[in-house]
Amino acid sequence: MKTAVIYARYSCDAQTEQSIEGQLHVCKEYAEKNDLLVVDEYIDRATTGTNDNRAAFQQMLADSKRRQWSVVIVYKLDRFARNMYESVINRKKLSDNGVALVSAMENIPDTPEGKLFQAVIEGFNEYYSEDLRQKVNRGLRESWIKGNATGGIPPFGYVIKDKKYVIDETEADAVREIFRKYSQGFKANSIANDLKERNVRRKNGKFIDQKYVYVILHDKRYTGVVTHKGEEYYNIFPPIITKEVWSQVNAINEENKQAPSRKKEIFDYILSGKLICGDCKHKMGGTSGTSHTGDTHYYYICLSRNRKRCVCHCKPVKKQVLEGYVIQATVNMLRRNSVITKIAETIVKVHERMIRDDSGLQRLQTKRDEAKKAADNLVKAIEQGIITDFTKDRLAALQEEVNRCEIEINRAMQKTYAHLTVEDVEKYLLSKVFEDPDDIKVRKLLVNTFIREIIWYGDHMVITYNFQEDVVPEKLTKSHVEQVEKEIEEAENASSFPVSSYICGCSSPQTETHSF
Repeated sequence: MKTAVIYARYSCDAQTEQSIEGQLHVCKEYAEKNDLLVVDEYIDRATTGTNDNRAAFQQMLADSKRRQWSVVIVYKLDRFARNMYESVINRKKLSDNGVALVSAMENIPDTPEGKLFQAVIEGFNEYYSEDLRQKVNRGLRESWIKGNATGGIPPFGYVIKDKKYVIDETEADAVREIFRKYSQGFKANSIANDLKERNVRRKNGKFIDQKYVYVILHDKRYTGVVTHKGEEYYNIFPPIITKEVWSQVNAINEENKQAPSRKKEIFDYILSGKLICGDCKHKMGGTSGTSHTGDTHYYYICLSRNRKRCVCHCKPVKKQVLEGYVIQATVNMLRRNSVITKIAETIVKVHERMIRDDSGLQRLQTKRDEAKKAADNLVKAIEQGIITDFTKDRLAALQEEVNRCEIEINRAMQKTYAHLTVEDVEKYLLSKVFEDPDDIKVRKLLVNTFIREIIWYGDHMVITYNFQEDVVPEKLTKSHVEQVEKEIEEAENASSFPVSSYICGCSSPQTETHSF
């Protein structure tokens, strides 16, 4: 039995623990049906999915490196991420650690076309999030023009009265003290300790610690100004501090920001895991070396040759050059209308099959029907005079179960992707995937979504793509590579162009020899 964990998330304070409970309930049912043992749960509350700066999410990614479980279950993919680029990158992180991501409600097949469909779902999730963000921003702008509060907990120093922000003088005195002392050279830690000794607390009852002092010091709203989308609003927050004090504090913050610091550069080798040496059929990986001039150069190198495990004549190839070849070949191939259309048709077929065979919806309906039947039996028992505290509690629990299932069924039936067409997918691919092939996020998306493997021979390469109808996932072993080469040779002798692979022949540049 495989081990799994569940990741659940809801977006805002307006939602409650019931949202998490519903997600966990469906995910556990999915695990039970698919013979998965759930060993842990990671939950982010009131956290947006448009970025991956989420505590439980990051902890899950870190824990995946331990390889103590092999599957992450989410209610739907939009719980994992609403940003398509970060979704691809973080799925790749899980994959590198031997962990699979599955959706309990969307039933996406583990096939190449399923991967393509998953990429489209992530794109639509991002579109939905962006569309919702624009609507929210329009609403905020209208409220701010009128000088109204926009809901939520007001900033420290303010309260809401009659839909307007007004100054809370007790809290405002603490804000003024924080700005004044910091501008006079006091450290944030010293300011926080002084406030703690006098029992000054935040709205949630917690003490004002050093971190919260910095939050206050960077909040321009205390000057009475709110900036959003390049527009400034002066009629929302009454000023608590003067612009002169803000300028003094801001100058200190800018000076601290410029303090010397060194950060380790993280260099992305986007072909890692899919790049194979054509000479010895083993994997290639990223490396770097320093030339006699002191410049750092980045390469892909055959790992077996580098570790002297076998005789291999494949020389290192410059990272930028090889990645450029791969991305350019992929973009050129995908921009061919016939290929784009075929990909779109395959995705729509998978989508239609999923709509017809929505096991997630079926599970919910079965669960609801079972709860209704059990409740009816209890009602019959009560009618016959069998009334105990247990029957009352059990009947209430069953009714709650029925109501929860009804809510989830309605959500499942109102899928965002209910009317997906070939034209929709084509438009999405052309507008999103190819918007900027030089962007590192787009490059990662192209490699991780479309490319199955790349075989590098030193003077030319072969790229195979995930367009085959039925492909059994395989590890990139020597025998697998030899089988791919055999298929390519047969395809070259055939009259028609193979659907499953795309052959890119190109001459490599004269590579320089460097010692590593």
